[in-house]
Amino acid sequence: MTQGETYVQANIKASGSVWKRIKKRWLGMLFGLPFAAVGIGMALFGVLPQFIDWQQMKQWQAVPAQLSRAELKVSHGDDSTTYKATASYRYEYQGLSYSGERVSIDDSFDNIGDFNYALGRRLERAAASNSPVTAYVNPAEPSSAVLNRDLRPEKIGFKMIFVVLFGGVGIGIIAYLLLAPVDEIEGAVAGDKPWLTRRRWASATIKSSGKTIMIFAWCFAAFWNAIAIPTGINCIVEFLDGNTVALVGLLFPLVGAGMVFWAVKETAKWRRFGPAPLQLDPYPGAIGGQFGGTIDVNLPYDPAHAFKVTLQCLESYYTGSGKDRKRRENCVWQREGYAHTQRSSHGTLLELLFDVAAGLPESEPEANRYHLWRLNVEAELPGVDFDRSYEVPVFATGASAAEVRNASEQHEQALQERERLLDSALDIQQIPGGIAMHYPAFKSASAKVVGIIFGAVSFTAGYFIDAAFMGPLFMGIGAVVVLPCLYFLLTSLDVTFNRQQLITQRKLFGITLTSTRVARSELTHLGIAESYSSQSGNNHATYYKVQAHRRHGRAVTIGYSFKSEAVAKQALESISLLTGVPEA
Repeated sequence: MTQGETYVQANIKASGSVWKRIKKRWLGMLFGLPFAAVGIGMALFGVLPQFIDWQQMKQWQAVPAQLSRAELKVSHGDDSTTYKATASYRYEYQGLSYSGERVSIDDSFDNIGDFNYALGRRLERAAASNSPVTAYVNPAEPSSAVLNRDLRPEKIGFKMIFVVLFGGVGIGIIAYLLLAPVDEIEGAVAGDKPWLTRRRWASATIKSSGKTIMIFAWCFAAFWNAIAIPTGINCIVEFLDGNTVALVGLLFPLVGAGMVFWAVKETAKWRRFGPAPLQLDPYPGAIGGQFGGTIDVNLPYDPAHAFKVTLQCLESYYTGSGKDRKRRENCVWQREGYAHTQRSSHGTLLELLFDVAAGLPESEPEANRYHLWRLNVEAELPGVDFDRSYEVPVFATGASAAEVRNASEQHEQALQERERLLDSALDIQQIPGGIAMHYPAFKSASAKVVGIIFGAVSFTAGYFIDAAFMGPLFMGIGAVVVLPCLYFLLTSLDVTFNRQQLITQRKLFGITLTSTRVARSELTHLGIAESYSSQSGNNHATYYKVQAHRRHGRAVTIGYSFKSEAVAKQALESISLLTGVPEA
């Protein structure tokens, strides 16, 4: 690709060869291989032979047989009891005498239904009374016979769970990895335009995650219900047999119904709003410049519709190891606002624009630890809500938008929202010679309560872990999380700022726990700093605090729980204006 050429101009194939996909995705294929092997193995050696035997046994001839032994064998496991009908019998075919021991098509222990139990008891009664039974003989091989040639649908259905579930997942993973195009464009060289090497970023049109989420929702719902429905049926049978505890298992199909509802909801979103691609302006988004674009949504235009837009720079990384290994995200930078809307040929055109600070990380290829940029767009609407996310290319080009002009952070609704958040977070009263601020207990309680629950779970798990190192470690982590969250949840902060000094008092139910006094001459400036963050799905919320810096010693917190940097800056400006202490 020559400098200046786009993906379309170069006409480079995005898919790459099958061998290239194998080389890049062999680890994922290895993950899918055991699932596929279990499914295929169960089909070839567990289900197919029984169908073949069942078809062949239809031609076998019925003859009388005499039981010499019959026994219902019982096997007791840790949490279940299984049965197997066994017998020895003799029969005559075409004048010759034979003996056999095969009882049924599937000759193994199980407790699926009452087939084995009922058959075993029936054979035991026949042996005790010396009553004849019917055997079915293979005419081609008279030494082969069976006492029951019925196909058991419930047993086949149980095995088909493994065939469909494990085989479907494994084969689906392998097929997807073999067929899905590789994101890196074959033959493209990064040069000074690395975004042109990525298939999804090779033009200014960026697809949303809507279709991917819809497909994932249906796959996950199918995966879950393939297990949950047979489990629920078995639990109902167990309950009817007197096992009341089995009703707990009905939670699985209930969750499965929730999964189906989720998939239906995502499908309704896709059908209602359409693809809704993002058209970048500038392309790509520019660090040290602007990030902007338009989204054409298949929705009748209504000026009352409010589309909140959030641009995030995130650090994605793994924590833990083995089965506890999880990918997490840390918010590096975030801006929020509202899209300006207007009528379009498809319905509603959204326009969004943000100024992006210099020095932020660029978009990086996926790795164990990498940076990515994500745009979230959401709106509460009658029926189903609009909720799309876009992973977008953002690089240090310093470019500005050519067509989009209206800043999302300056949208009227964004300004009103910041004013509302500021009013709820900052309580300033003017007093003789200064100001007083009060931050009550239980402020921003939801985030602190989540932290308390997380810490309590960690502490409790550590208490029950029987390990010299891991138990105390989990208990220590839980305590470190719970105690600060409890402290800041239950305590209030009073701040007095006058001509002589700054006074802060942390109180618990009206009782002063800590008090700080700083002479006004010691203060140098006011600034903001990150306090804590929370995450729900793709949405990150970062809370900030306002601090008074002094010549000697640590900065003193004079305000906290400001949701977003913009709200914290407004609080900083207000406090600075009223106190005369300059901003940083």
